[in-house]
Amino acid sequence: MTSITLTGTVRARTPEETWDALKPHIARLGISRVARLTGLDHLGIPVWTAVRPNAHTLVTSQGKGATDTLAKISAVLESAELWHAEQPLKADIRATHRDLDLPYPMHALPVKIDHPSLEDVPLDWVTGHGLVTGEPVLIPADVVRRRVHPSAAEPEVFHVTSNGMACGNTLPEATLHALLETVERDVLHDDYVSGSRFRTLVEPATVTDPYCRDLVGRFLDAGMWLEIAWVDNAYGVPVCAAYIWSEDYPVTFAGSGCHFAPQIALSRALAEAAQSRLTCIAGTRDDLDIHENAFAADPERPAPADLPVGNWNNLIHHLEPDDDLGLNLAAIAAGVAATVGHEPIAFPLHNSPAYVAVKVVSPGLEMRIIRSIPRPGSRRG
Repeated sequence: MTSITLTGTVRARTPEETWDALKPHIARLGISRVARLTGLDHLGIPVWTAVRPNAHTLVTSQGKGATDTLAKISAVLESAELWHAEQPLKADIRATHRDLDLPYPMHALPVKIDHPSLEDVPLDWVTGHGLVTGEPVLIPADVVRRRVHPSAAEPEVFHVTSNGMACGNTLPEATLHALLETVERDVLHDDYVSGSRFRTLVEPATVTDPYCRDLVGRFLDAGMWLEIAWVDNAYGVPVCAAYIWSEDYPVTFAGSGCHFAPQIALSRALAEAAQSRLTCIAGTRDDLDIHENAFAADPERPAPADLPVGNWNNLIHHLEPDDDLGLNLAAIAAGVAATVGHEPIAFPLHNSPAYVAVKVVSPGLEMRIIRSIPRPGSRRG
């Protein structure tokens, strides 16, 4: 399918076309304000926020991008994802897992407790489609939706998160980005439980992509400590993590990124680290930790992680990605299915000419254990 390579992303429309398509839907999504946060920090990396006062989940959603237009689009689409997750969802069938002929076991879903009796719990199911076969596949409605008023009589079987939710200009675009998020979370989970044995630190001076070099330069020119990690994985999809720390805000902020283009995976990790810092500076997310104690001491810079260090160009030299969104979607879905034994399943939450919202459920893939992106143990002495 036709795609447009932009700074830091690949999309099916220009930013201006996307924004024009989104604007008529902002009020319907309950968004009362879309605001620029960039100027609250001195880094100058574009970060915007979208505010939904009547949200049942997060009231504010942040977005980042190479330009103000891309960042505000990102914020609105992040907010739209949550709005769609909060809406009622009509079930196609109510049954137990044992009653149904499903191509994946119950424990391959994000269950809170893995117990054989879960197969006998009556659940609502909706119909998605497999991303390899294209065949209809039932998935639990409670993996897709967030119940606004949960019933005390019904057990909450699953961890309900925004993992695997994405909005985009077209169905393939939104589905690809949702799938990439599930891969990213799984890769970071595996890296965490392995003690970070899949990581290679990237020497910042070896990064050659112009946008990534600009982001790196902004951190270093501000006197910040910066750590970049390349995370190997079984899917062969570029995954990066980035960490920043500064004396003016002595907390380690992290970001991660996953994309078929390695420079975009890296730019997303770097920009997300800046977004995490700016979100705390803005103070509009009431679900985040308060960092008062960080300013009461005189903390030292983080110690370097005791990991191999590599040249960015050597790490990515074997990758020759095509920018076709549809081809990448098919290839990554096939890679996931071949690795874990279950194909990813997509369920469209909204499909209109303006934008598409999708939830991708990837049986067998893990979520990050915690919300943050932990660093490995640091070198001592």
